[in-house]
Amino acid sequence: MSPLEVLWANHRNTGEGGYPPDDPNEACRKKCLKAVAQGSRIDQYFLRSRSDQSSEVQQQEKTHSLQNISIPSTEQEEVQLNTEGNVEANRSQSATEKKIQGRRPLVKWPKSHEKSKWDIVNQDLCGLLEQLKGPAVKKLEKMGEIIYKYGAEHFGTAYKIRNPSTTQTKSRRQQEIEQLVKARRQLKKQWRKASEEEKDGINVLQAEIKNRLSILRRAEHLRRKRRKKEQVRTRFFNDPFRFLKSLFTKEKSGKLVTSKEELEAHLKEIHSGIHRNNPISLPSDMPPVPSPHYQFDISPPKWNEVLATARHARAASSPGPNGVPYRVYKNAPGVLRVLWKLMRVVWQKEEIPTVWRRAGGVLIPKEKDSTTIDQFRHISLLNVEGKIFFTILARRLALFLEKNEYIDTTVQKAGISGFSGCLEHTSMIWHQIQKAKRESKDLHVVFLDLANAFGSVPHKIIWTALNYFNVPRTITTLIQSFFRDIQLCLTTEQYTTAWQSLEVGIMAGCTISPLAFTMAMEIIIRASRWVVGGVRTSEGLRLPPIRAYMDDLTTLTSTKACTRRLLAKLQENIKWAQMEIKPSKSRSVSIVKGKLDQCRFYIGEDPIPTVTERPVKSLGRWYDASLKDSVQIDQIKEDTNNGLKTIDKTLLPGRFKLWCLQFGLLPRLMWPLTIYDIPLYKVEKLERMISSYAKKWLGLPRCITNSALYGRGILELPLTSLQEEFKCAKVRLEMTLAESRDTIVAQTVPTLSAGRKWSPAEAAAQAKTALRHQDIVGYVQMGRQGFGAGDVRPSWKKANPSQRRTMVVDEVRRQEEVLRHTKAVSQGKQGQWVRWEDVEKRKLSWKELWGMEAYKASFLIRSIYDVLPTPSNRQQWYGEDPTCALCPSAASLKHILVGCKTSLSQGRFTWRHNQVLKCLAASLEAKRTAINTLPYVPGKHLSPVVFLQAGVMEKVRDASREHYGLLSEARDWNMIVDLNQRLIFPAEIVSTNLRPDLVLWSPSLRKVLIVELTVPWEDSVDEAYERKSLKYSDLAAEAEQRGWKARVYPVEVGCRGFVSRSTIKLLKDLGIRGKALQQTLKSLSGAAEDASRWLWIKRRDGNWACKQ
Repeated sequence: MSPLEVLWANHRNTGEGGYPPDDPNEACRKKCLKAVAQGSRIDQYFLRSRSDQSSEVQQQEKTHSLQNISIPSTEQEEVQLNTEGNVEANRSQSATEKKIQGRRPLVKWPKSHEKSKWDIVNQDLCGLLEQLKGPAVKKLEKMGEIIYKYGAEHFGTAYKIRNPSTTQTKSRRQQEIEQLVKARRQLKKQWRKASEEEKDGINVLQAEIKNRLSILRRAEHLRRKRRKKEQVRTRFFNDPFRFLKSLFTKEKSGKLVTSKEELEAHLKEIHSGIHRNNPISLPSDMPPVPSPHYQFDISPPKWNEVLATARHARAASSPGPNGVPYRVYKNAPGVLRVLWKLMRVVWQKEEIPTVWRRAGGVLIPKEKDSTTIDQFRHISLLNVEGKIFFTILARRLALFLEKNEYIDTTVQKAGISGFSGCLEHTSMIWHQIQKAKRESKDLHVVFLDLANAFGSVPHKIIWTALNYFNVPRTITTLIQSFFRDIQLCLTTEQYTTAWQSLEVGIMAGCTISPLAFTMAMEIIIRASRWVVGGVRTSEGLRLPPIRAYMDDLTTLTSTKACTRRLLAKLQENIKWAQMEIKPSKSRSVSIVKGKLDQCRFYIGEDPIPTVTERPVKSLGRWYDASLKDSVQIDQIKEDTNNGLKTIDKTLLPGRFKLWCLQFGLLPRLMWPLTIYDIPLYKVEKLERMISSYAKKWLGLPRCITNSALYGRGILELPLTSLQEEFKCAKVRLEMTLAESRDTIVAQTVPTLSAGRKWSPAEAAAQAKTALRHQDIVGYVQMGRQGFGAGDVRPSWKKANPSQRRTMVVDEVRRQEEVLRHTKAVSQGKQGQWVRWEDVEKRKLSWKELWGMEAYKASFLIRSIYDVLPTPSNRQQWYGEDPTCALCPSAASLKHILVGCKTSLSQGRFTWRHNQVLKCLAASLEAKRTAINTLPYVPGKHLSPVVFLQAGVMEKVRDASREHYGLLSEARDWNMIVDLNQRLIFPAEIVSTNLRPDLVLWSPSLRKVLIVELTVPWEDSVDEAYERKSLKYSDLAAEAEQRGWKARVYPVEVGCRGFVSRSTIKLLKDLGIRGKALQQTLKSLSGAAEDASRWLWIKRRDGNWACKQ
């Protein structure tokens, strides 16, 4: 019996456990309890846990691992447990975990949707954690250990172990190929020595071997290709997004060959501060900051803050050294509440647990075949409990800095939410460069690169920044406690390094470190920017001379002297902060009278290269000697072409390649399309390239319109147009800049160029005008639906900036759809769908598209846009005979599917009609049977329409209430269908020779429902409705004369699977709603579509044999 099982059994006997009382193993667990020594439950857990540990205490100093990050406490510092016996002081590692070399195996916690399991986990862990006694700091140090042990023993662990390479045995075909190759070589040798008579026989043998080898090698090639295709599809289905990443990113692999001593020496070199003990004081010319008018909230964390932080955290994030992921706290609210209570205590006592200051780390290769330390990136992993704590602190600190305007967001846009920092900085810098060229002005831009900025910032600079910005002592103490004793270690496949103190720098995985670094950089910027003034715009505004995003610094000045003075001051302050500028990676751009000048700037005595010598990439944008985007436009075109070819070479079906295009290639194109000045006609060329591949993967002809791929008309595919996304991205950027919280950016909105055909500023203005006009007009009812039906649009004047940005982008999308619809109207053949009235649109999801056969999706799209190879189309394309194979008429698609008299006489159309009728009858029969088995409740019927007065709110309807419809008024409904045998209309109602497709009637209510189904050409849905209504109107009138209430329901399902609104009305009137309605509509549509596809396949076969 495992240690924790003893504890769980004890825990359940007290009535506090979360296991159900009918657990089959309960009796066995109770028997096992008798053999356990009496004592505290939590004490028993620790005693049993330690008894399983090996005697490896002497080796702890030699091998360190991430599980040791929770440093063992001394006997005086241990948690005081409520126990009667003595607690062992030996804190050695588990023998199993010792073999893992510093990385704890991941616990296989339940999935997030398995609520019942999480309820048990939550109840058990709460009961265990509440038994901890002692200071809050020690409870937090034990908390992660208990949670991990519980998860490991109940759900097991998963640790990735590389399987040793195994040699595959050769198949019989491969062995035969090798034998034949050897035999052929022997025959060649024999042929050289043979006589003329023997050569003839050898030639015959060689021909036979050649023929046999050709057959075997062809079969082997097909086998390998099939095997490779299976492997590719398996990889795709296991993790589609990882498969995409492998397609579009360079392979990164390798193994560190550095010894443990060399790696530890490297870590000590970069993380040890030689001058860390030197006193640091603010420069004498540092401008002061005013006293805060918004006070810092120094109260302990609130429950809603902790809950919001846990909910917003990424469940798939890697856990820290204790092995507990965010998933536990997201799904176990009781455990999170225990954590919250302990957080409040350590906040008030200003203490940080040791386990929160220990970080494990792994090395990630930067490139293929990485071997040296410089080719690996270090990733630190902290415990999530501490990350939740410091996330709350960081949010409060950011709010304090923002409200008091201590961080100048016109200069530094990192660390403060609500700013699109990269986009705003990049757009402003590029706008100033282009404006200087266009207006023949002077401008000097220097892109500065700091050497290992995150890893070299001294902690004393952070303390100085906290004091300078008037951060309360309590918060300063908490942050200092965290950084004072922070340690990390790295884990490789061979070893785990010793603990290394982080004496300088910050860690990338820490939640408080980015904001602390931003404050340190703000000190340097404030001490430097005052020496010069920025560029003055034509509007009279003075731009800041420095723009920063974390450690990326860019200076913009109008004279060389100002630039040199600013660089000298920056170098002085960065050196004061014990940091360093790398001149070799910095760049400069000098424009004098609108021309690029070769002016040289220096950092000390080292020159800064110009963009003419070496292009530079800053904040995602490239700058080169041309100061244009021509090179980047060509690069985008090349990347698009290469990406399409890469997707096309994969051995995936076309619809999966289409998914790779939508979620792999297009997102990678959107960033360069957003930031670079690309003309619209270039984007149109890219879309034509993409469309050609998309049509190929869907099995569509090249002549089909692009509206079939990207339009949201009668059939909407889950694809987006590159041109539409480009326009939306540009308009979104225009709105972001125009409505920026940075007043300088908002007042000097950079001009976004997209060629002569289209302008983002004009498109945004037109969209705003249209939205304001909609506010004036109000909501207008469309179609035959009732008042208030449809989605309600938000009001422009009441929307906030974020909502307005979304509304403008949606309006641009609507205008693009209007353009596509206008083009479809002008297309006589492919635009026939615009005349389809009273049919519901269809929207294919990726799930539906993946589930479709390739030919089915191709037939559906080609039939809608009439580009199937019908004789009429082939006559137009190739000049062939347009005559139908079954009759002398011209064979258009309409003729083949609904108009051929020979097909009608053979019963082809009747067979399709019956296929659809079967689906409709099955749905109605299921509803009728369910209604008839229910007890009758008087008054359970459709409520009349209630009109509301102005200002009166509608009562919230109970969504869980069952919909019964017209059938709820009785329990004796009968139904007959005209399928297997000739339908005879019920004589008790009326005697007639008419044969409606389906009849529903109730003798007690004397009510009859007459349903007539038609599968017409979609253009003729209205005509079919009126024709069938007229046909059965006399029958309904005669039934009413005999005292029956009769209703006629003509319903239509188009031959290509589009359901009419009259069909939906019938289903809703009979109480079929929600998911049942969607399933019924899908089955009706699929039945009509499948039957029509079978008719298309049999269009040349004169002998009709229906597909059952």
